[in-house]
Amino acid sequence: MSDVDDLVGRHVVWIVRLLMISEGALGGFVRPEKIEEMDEELTRVIEDFDRAVNVEALRVAKETSKQALFSNRR
Repeated sequence: MSDVDDLVGRHVVWIVRLLMISEGALGGFVRPEKIEEMDEELTRVIEDFDRAVNVEALRVAKETSKQALFSNRR
């Protein structure tokens, strides 16, 4: 797991905890099913973000290696 995953994961945990506290404070206006649904959606967003970061890292590495290859030919 990357540092980004750790950071985002900790934020998700806090968001879920905040929602659970809000549910208790508001007398049950927030349904547990809704919190679970939101948790699943946040998990998907994190996974999509992680894939996007990985794709971007591969693109940058490819571009950097091309530049290094052509600069060594001089």
